[in-house]
Amino acid sequence: MSADLALNAGDITKIGVGVIVVLVVLGILASLLITAIIGRIIVLLVVVVLGVLVWQQRTSIENKIDKRDCNFSFFGYHFDPPDSLKQYCATKPG
Repeated sequence: MSADLALNAGDITKIGVGVIVVLVVLGILASLLITAIIGRIIVLLVVVVLGVLVWQQRTSIENKIDKRDCNFSFFGYHFDPPDSLKQYCATKPG
């Protein structure tokens, strides 16, 4: 009975080629999946960082409005104060 279960060299070659093909296909699929996941993680990180930066700038401007400061900038771009402060800034000495 053990002679019926024996593998010959041709069977081993076929099994080896089949395993290699399956491994290559799995590798390609895994690389596509990992690339997609890494891309999504990078986009998520960029969006979160930009959101935090915008929130900090917004908070800074809000604090300047509360302190009645007349110099406003958002990411280095200077702009006029809001209408509620324009008259105050125009009459402010200095």
